Amino acid sequence: MIHVLIIDSLTTIKKSKHAMNILIIESDIFQSKKLKSILLEINMCEIIIVNNAVLAIKELQQNHFDLIFCNIDITDIDGITILFKFIHNKELQNVVLISSGNENISQLTYDMCNQLNYKHVSMLYKPFDITSLERILCRITKENNELHLNEIDKPLSSIDIIRAFSENWIFLVYQPQFDFRSGDLLAVEALARIRHPIYGDIEPKVFIPIIEDMGLMSHLFHLVLDKATSALGTFGFNVKLSINITKNILQEEICDLILNICRKNNFANSDLTLELTEEQAYRRTPTLLANLARLELNNIKLSIDDFGTGYASLDQLINLPVAEIKIDKKFISGICHDYKRQQMTKLSLFLAQSLGINCVAEGVEDKETWEYLRELGIDVCQGYYTGKPLPIHELKELYNLFIETKKNQPLICKNTTILIFIDNSLSMSALERLLSKELTDYSIITASNTDSINYTLRDYPINYIISDSLSIDKLKDINWESKLNDNNVSLLLLVEKDDNHSIKTINNIIPVIKSGTLQEDVKKIIYNIKKSKISLNLEYDSLSKQEQAVTKLLIAGFTNKYIARELDLNEKTISTYKKKSLK
Repeated sequence: MIHVLIIDSLTTIKKSKHAMNILIIESDIFQSKKLKSILLEINMCEIIIVNNAVLAIKELQQNHFDLIFCNIDITDIDGITILFKFIHNKELQNVVLISSGNENISQLTYDMCNQLNYKHVSMLYKPFDITSLERILCRITKENNELHLNEIDKPLSSIDIIRAFSENWIFLVYQPQFDFRSGDLLAVEALARIRHPIYGDIEPKVFIPIIEDMGLMSHLFHLVLDKATSALGTFGFNVKLSINITKNILQEEICDLILNICRKNNFANSDLTLELTEEQAYRRTPTLLANLARLELNNIKLSIDDFGTGYASLDQLINLPVAEIKIDKKFISGICHDYKRQQMTKLSLFLAQSLGINCVAEGVEDKETWEYLRELGIDVCQGYYTGKPLPIHELKELYNLFIETKKNQPLICKNTTILIFIDNSLSMSALERLLSKELTDYSIITASNTDSINYTLRDYPINYIISDSLSIDKLKDINWESKLNDNNVSLLLLVEKDDNHSIKTINNIIPVIKSGTLQEDVKKIIYNIKKSKISLNLEYDSLSKQEQAVTKLLIAGFTNKYIARELDLNEKTISTYKKKSLK
């Protein structure tokens, strides 16, 4: 019986627009029928098999196909020629190359198809199995869904980019990096996104080329650095941060600006890593080298991103102050079954270890790859398997959980962030001053309107919002219940005694009855904050040590099976602990 995941994957593709038209170009009749039978099990009825090149070319000239399986080794006209000359509308095609022959030919053909801008290209080696096919079909589904979200129906103009900067459309997500051995959360990479009022959230591959053409990459770097260090500076921990930088930015007098932003946001220089692509790192100029030297002098680290894809020489690498290399995901993807990728990764790791620098694997997307790299001895893992890019409030929850459970201390963040919104600016300023005196370890931010509230919740890990009934009533366009639940925030609402009863039942809203003086109100606010933290502490302490360990791994996204193996427990026990942790 075909695995249910194949059914789900292809059904998703099929339902997206129409029944898929599939062409199988395969001279081996047994293999072609085997492939067709698997597809027919999930009602993929539009399947055509051709056993020679002449018929294949005829079908390609007359019809459009959503997915093409093509054997490279067919005899009369080889599959390479068919793929190169006869597939029309190449940008729309999903192609799976079938091969049982020379790996060099397979790789060259694979690269050729990518250069021809096929939508998706995969390799399927004979004799193929259901697991390999499953992996390919799932990848096609994922890539097509991502492509659909960022298709050309979301055009961005230069005006959009200017508005993105001026109207605060740009926000950050943070992808965690984990230690392969201990599982500890070590650092995050800050990644920019644009939240367009019409098109929604837009990925960098859509807007970065436009920003580059407009000469605004330096502005983007400054903004990302400021937002990331400001947000992470509220954590109260030394959260290591990686940010991408380009060679052109390093041609400017950038060092003092970086140091000033870190100082302003109370972010340690030593916790910042700048990622420079390998190709850019070796186009050296005096200005670039002077900047790198000053950054090294101030304990800011340099990482070589996309390692293995540029024009490196060992001599140049030795002469740069590199603290880390990141192996590009093109070498990591499919590494478990690809001898060449294995050898390239081993060489990169050996180089890193020989130079005493960190080695990071990017693009780790499944358990098999994670286990292979862990056994190989790679230092740090970054990828969807261990953590997708997270908004700041989810990152704070994850980081706090790892740090506190590691120390066997209560599950409470040492530095709480409070957002104050009072429509009267004088009252808000007075409240901020009084709270700052009493809560010296807390970060306190003020907001003056709907936009600033939304941006602050997006960009900072807010734990509490303090407001009053009159102010909240003026923000009719904010869905408070959704905002509070989505960001896991509590609203301390200052109310008159008569209003208390009506809001007690609303989730995440804590009524604070006004006392008549601001000083007394502040005491009540502090009491409610500390009370809620004690409640969290008690609930967490009620879990056993094993339950706390399970909770930590669950939050990190690991499966029951993985957790059972790591903690030497059976899966039924993990399921029991999971229910209690989730509750």
